[in-house]
Amino acid sequence: MRFLTCAALLLASAACTNEAATPQPDADEAAAQPTRAPLKLAGQYKAFLYGPDHTSASGARLDQAWQVLQQDRANYHERDVRQDADQSDPVFASAANRDRIEDMVANGNLTEASARKIVDGNVLVAVDVYTRDGEPARLDVSVY
Repeated sequence: MRFLTCAALLLASAACTNEAATPQPDADEAAAQPTRAPLKLAGQYKAFLYGPDHTSASGARLDQAWQVLQQDRANYHERDVRQDADQSDPVFASAANRDRIEDMVANGNLTEASARKIVDGNVLVAVDVYTRDGEPARLDVSVY
């Protein structure tokens, strides 16, 4: 009987040892994980999206909201095509930054209904531009 008790204790001890043998990350490994910088509001602007903003430079009708927003900024900064309600922004004078608008809209708050309004009609938008580590990262768009 005593042999069975000792054997049971040895098995229980081995089971505990196996569980304890599972490697656990130490504090240094956890601290080494990179953290993302927070988003920073870089600026805001308003724009009235109308005819020229709804067509590409080659005259093709744009069918995505991000394309209309991108064309509006190209018209504003490159072609000097502006409406009275259009305001400047701190980011999109650079063509490279305008090329990021698709991803920025995807990371933002634009609803399907608001996107449809942008594509289908002439609307006033208010846009919040966010950066992360100094790079354009997100657009939040409100349609009026």
